[in-house]
Amino acid sequence: MGDVWAAIGAVSAAIGTVFVITASFFAYSQIKEARLSRHVQLLISFQEKYHSQAARHFRRRLISGEFGSPEQFDPAHMNTDDFHSFWQLHDQLEMLGVLVEQRLLNFDLIVACFHRSPPQVWAAIGPYIVDRRTQASPLEGVHFEQLVRRYQDSPVLGAEYWERQDVV
Repeated sequence: MGDVWAAIGAVSAAIGTVFVITASFFAYSQIKEARLSRHVQLLISFQEKYHSQAARHFRRRLISGEFGSPEQFDPAHMNTDDFHSFWQLHDQLEMLGVLVEQRLLNFDLIVACFHRSPPQVWAAIGPYIVDRRTQASPLEGVHFEQLVRRYQDSPVLGAEYWERQDVV
């Protein structure tokens, strides 16, 4: 009789283990789906502002060199609207860098949605931002620059990608 109870106990333990494993797998997939949903919501919210007509127009002007070469760029010479647009753009790309660094957004999604813009903007303003680190905050644009470095280190972006960065 003891062997029967031992067998029943073993079967019960096995069924309980299978149940726990199944529940764990289900919970993991729910967490993964919630994370993906959060990524999509963040990207949609960000993209609405980043790809507005006014934001695109300002980026085009900046990247084309309208405000001077990267070495001469100084937002202090901009009118009030352009000055605001510049800092808004910088802050958006800094935030994007933070979100990627904190793994709140997947870098592959960033490349897919903002494939050329961050490196092009950095090329236009990088020297100014690096110089501001000695004058204002040592943290100025650090996450934005790290985001651009991730682009540079990305195995998906070949030589032809970097050869076309000057195309506006």
